[in-house]
Amino acid sequence: MKEGYPLLIVFYLDREMMKNGTIIQPFVESVNHALTQKESNALAFFLPTDGPERVECINPLQVEPADMEKINQVIEDIKNNFDIGNGADEGKDNPDNEIEVGSE
Repeated sequence: MKEGYPLLIVFYLDREMMKNGTIIQPFVESVNHALTQKESNALAFFLPTDGPERVECINPLQVEPADMEKINQVIEDIKNNFDIGNGADEGKDNPDNEIEVGSE
């Protein structure tokens, strides 16, 4: 695959399962390790879902115009799950928004 066009692999995983670090962390690490070991030109995204679990794979070099709707939906899912452009980072540099955590 050409250097500038990575394969996109999107894992839609059960929301509750993704909250369990002892399950999700090793899974994410093993997927990323496999991609690195094979020197794959790919990006993996892990998104929580309340629906059926699934894996979607998009090869940008083989995208037909008709598949753009599916790609746009995946991008929208990523934006929503990572709150990209939806205000989660507003005020992040404002010292008034800092949270103090007490030591035990």
